[in-house]
Amino acid sequence: MTDGFRTACVSIFLALALSTWACGDQEASEGVGVGRRFPPERTTYVDSVTGAEVTMLTTSPARDDKIYQTHPNWTADGEHIVFLSDRTGSKQYFAVSTRTGAITQLTDDSGPGNACLSRTKNRMFYSCGRAIWDLDVDAVLRQGSDVSNLSYRRRVVDLPENTQLHGTLTVDSDGRTMYLSVQRGDTWALLALDTEQGHFRTIREVEFRVGHCQAHPTISGLIMYCWETGGDSPQRMWIVRADGSDNGPFYEETYDEWVTHEVWWGADKALFTIWPKNEEMLGKPHGIAWVALGDRSLHILDQKKYWHVGGDAAGEWAVGDTFGGQLFLVHAPTGQARLLTQGHRPKGATVHPHPCFSPDGSSVLFCSERNGNWDVCLVRVKN
Repeated sequence: MTDGFRTACVSIFLALALSTWACGDQEASEGVGVGRRFPPERTTYVDSVTGAEVTMLTTSPARDDKIYQTHPNWTADGEHIVFLSDRTGSKQYFAVSTRTGAITQLTDDSGPGNACLSRTKNRMFYSCGRAIWDLDVDAVLRQGSDVSNLSYRRRVVDLPENTQLHGTLTVDSDGRTMYLSVQRGDTWALLALDTEQGHFRTIREVEFRVGHCQAHPTISGLIMYCWETGGDSPQRMWIVRADGSDNGPFYEETYDEWVTHEVWWGADKALFTIWPKNEEMLGKPHGIAWVALGDRSLHILDQKKYWHVGGDAAGEWAVGDTFGGQLFLVHAPTGQARLLTQGHRPKGATVHPHPCFSPDGSSVLFCSERNGNWDVCLVRVKN
C-alpha cells in the first residue's frame, strides 16, 4: 500500500467517523445517556406572601426549563413531566415522576431541538438537525440505562430538501399527524406530516414568518399559528384547517395592540395577552384576553401587565405571569384574580415562568429563578 493510498484511506475513515456525530446520522454514537437515573430533587416551601405551597421539582445548579406553555408538558398518562436541562453538560430532555420525583434522561443527542408530547400515548416527537424522531417514553422509563437505540426511538423522516424548520412541532389530536412551519428561501409554509408513513404535504404557503403552531387539543385538523416577528406584528393570531381552508386572522387586531402568547383554552376559545406597551395602551383594553372560536368575539379577563398566559382544559381558570415573576390565578366566570405565588424573577433573572395547567387542572407548572438558577416548579390551585 502506497503512502498516498494509505493517507486517502485514513482521510475517508476519519470523515466517516466524524459524520457519526451528526445528530441522527449514526444512532450507535448517541443514546449512551438515555435512561440514566437521577435521584429526586423535589422540595417544598410556603410562599411568604400568598401562603401557597410550592413544590420545586428540580433544585440542581443546572438550567432546568419547562416545555413552552403552548404545548403539553405531561405525558399522556399524567405520570411524568418532561423538561429540558443542561445537567449532563448539554441540553437534553428529561422526565420527572409526579409521584416520586425521580428524574430519567430521555435524550442524548447532539443538540435536540423542539419537542412535542403526544396527548394520546406516552411518546415524544422531537427534531434534531434535519431529522424528526418518535421517542417511546415508556420504553426509556421501563428499561432505564439498559435501553437500546432500536427499542426506544424511531426516525420518522428528514425534512424536505431546501427547507428549514422554524418554531415548534405540534401533534394533532389524532396522535398521528404533525404540523410544523418551515422556511423555503424567502417564503414560509405550514406543513403536515403523517408520522406513521413519513409523508409531508403543504397546508398553506404564507408571506410572513410563521411561529407557535398549535394543533387544537381536541378538534382534529384545526391549527392556530402566529405571525412571528420577535416583537409586535401587525396581525399576530391566525387560524387554518389542515386542508388549507378557512385561513385567516383568529383575533383581528383593531387598533395599535401588542397581541402575543396565544394558547388554546378549552374546546371553544383561545387565550392571549395584550401587552400595554405605553401609557396610552394602559387606558385601553389590555391584560389577559380570550377570543371565541365561534363568533371571534373578544373578552378581557383581567387588566394587569401580563406577559404569558395559560388556561385549564375546562376553560374555567387562567394563569398569567408578569415580568416581576408573579403568577396570578384568574377565575373565568367572575374575572376575579388573586396572586398565586411570587418572587420567581429576581433582579437579573433570564427565564420567564411560562405557566401552564396540569391536565386535570389541579396545579400550575412554571419555571422559577427564585434560587438563582432555573428550576421547574408546581403550585396547587385546587384539591
